[in-house]
Amino acid sequence: MFKKISITLMLLIAYFGSFSQESVKYRVILIGDAGEMNTGQFESLKDAAKHVIKGKTTTLFLGDNIYPSGMAIPGYGDFAETSNILNSQFKPMRDAGAAVYFVPGNHDWDKSGPNGLAKIKAQGDYLASFNDPLLKLLPANGCPDPIAIKLSDKLTLIAYDSEWWLFPYKKDNPGADCDCNTKEEVIAKMEDLMEQNRDKVILLASHHPFQSYGSHGGYFTLRNHLFPLTSLNKKLYIPMPVVGSLYPFLRSTFLSPEDLNHPAYKDMIKRVNAVFGDRPNVIYAAGHEHGLQLIKSKQLQIVSGAGAKMNPNKKGKNSLYQDFNQGYVVADQLQNNDMRYEYYNYTDTGVVKVF
Repeated sequence: MFKKISITLMLLIAYFGSFSQESVKYRVILIGDAGEMNTGQFESLKDAAKHVIKGKTTTLFLGDNIYPSGMAIPGYGDFAETSNILNSQFKPMRDAGAAVYFVPGNHDWDKSGPNGLAKIKAQGDYLASFNDPLLKLLPANGCPDPIAIKLSDKLTLIAYDSEWWLFPYKKDNPGADCDCNTKEEVIAKMEDLMEQNRDKVILLASHHPFQSYGSHGGYFTLRNHLFPLTSLNKKLYIPMPVVGSLYPFLRSTFLSPEDLNHPAYKDMIKRVNAVFGDRPNVIYAAGHEHGLQLIKSKQLQIVSGAGAKMNPNKKGKNSLYQDFNQGYVVADQLQNNDMRYEYYNYTDTGVVKVF
């Protein structure tokens, strides 16, 4: 009797799992800032791979693919170590049957350092060496070109390199044969892609978010002030109120180009929003902040930057969801073309759906 009940339950689980997958037209798994191998990263990626539906899933790594400062180049870094970090991300997904695309982050550009252009080109070259059309850096070769990829008849991915926009060192790239070489050309290309996909849902992907209630957005929690070491390890509840308050003060006073309130970042937001900001069919997806957020104001912003790291963020007035545990996001286009978003956290007892 118990054997029959077990078999019945297994059949029901299989049926409802199949039914759930059949309701999905296309799936995008969004994981950002996953460029460090640790237990949370490993478990999150292993769990995310279980959500792959063969033939209709793309995994998008949203930048900071290699910590601390990008792909090794001669004289800088360990090639085996940095290649293994990339392998740890794409191999579980490709083995499961998902297409895998990486977008560049500031750490991939030498942590916004002087070797940035060489390092981001090296990352793209490494991925290209596999000769796999479903494994790419978008865009590649140090170019800023916005790239469009058709995911379904009603879903298009448009990816661009937001760190190229903010990068403070030399980025002239004459031998790369880029379609775009200036910010004006990037915006013109975005306008063309917007027009070509005006009747589709557009997933606009970059490393840098345009809305955030985390430290890059200028928001700091009481936890930041009292227990600053929890940004490194969530169990390090060591009170350091004076030191903890000093860091938010310095971050707010001396802005980095990597912070949303910096003039260069604000200029990027203004000019890209002029193309996409008023369009209800556009979803912004980014990493950068080491947490998970879903924000809805004029635009819908997914922040998935908790692949390997975590840092506190706040619940803001436009927050639909936020936390700072490691994890990832699944964005599904359903058969009726509606979009569905599910958030997953790595916990001490495993990876669980939290939203």
